[in-house]
Amino acid sequence: MKPANKALLAKLVLATGFGIASMNASAIVTVPSYNVEAGKAIVDANCAACHGANGVSVAPAQPNLGGQNIKYLYKQLVDFKTKARRNGVMEAQLVGLTQQDLANVAGYYASQAPWTPGYGNKATYAAAQKLYLGGDKSRGIIPCAGCHDPKGAGNEWAAFPRLGGQHATYLATQLKMFRAAGREDEGLMDEQLRTNDAAKKGEKGMMQMVAAKLSDKDIKILSEFLSAVH
Repeated sequence: MKPANKALLAKLVLATGFGIASMNASAIVTVPSYNVEAGKAIVDANCAACHGANGVSVAPAQPNLGGQNIKYLYKQLVDFKTKARRNGVMEAQLVGLTQQDLANVAGYYASQAPWTPGYGNKATYAAAQKLYLGGDKSRGIIPCAGCHDPKGAGNEWAAFPRLGGQHATYLATQLKMFRAAGREDEGLMDEQLRTNDAAKKGEKGMMQMVAAKLSDKDIKILSEFLSAVH
């Protein structure tokens, strides 16, 4: 087995619960005590225009956040704040917010009713389901369901996000950004690469390694499939 595949297998084993004590960084996210009402006030002022007051986004490029895993939400907000995950709009919105504010926002959105699923693509549903649930051994692609749940519910303990019913456009963009980072594409701006799945700076995270093996077609059918999963 190639070293990269060994590393990926090790991360998968840990992520699915067989090595809980030494799981990667996202598994040990600790969310401070939070105030939902304080979070709502920040959301109304800073977040609702893109993500909706109740976490349901009307723009396919912006993710739904209502009912999302609180650990995942909090980690992403901290990563945007510290620029571990790059996005100019998000960084600007978080200027002046404290870590407690970020916990309050995460707590508010996590407390909202989960978004409802979309419709997917019937023509590619079967192929996408096979890839999502079973991966593709011939290409070294592991099943997405191992971390994100067969129905896309995510893994709350491990801070793996809920993907089922998410906007296909947003999911495709994120997969392409993980893929670009995993393939070490040169000449791209930081905002075109997503590296905040890694436990340490300079290492490749699980999503980077998985997405690096995906084709444009894989990303398209998986994103459309996930938009309807629930």
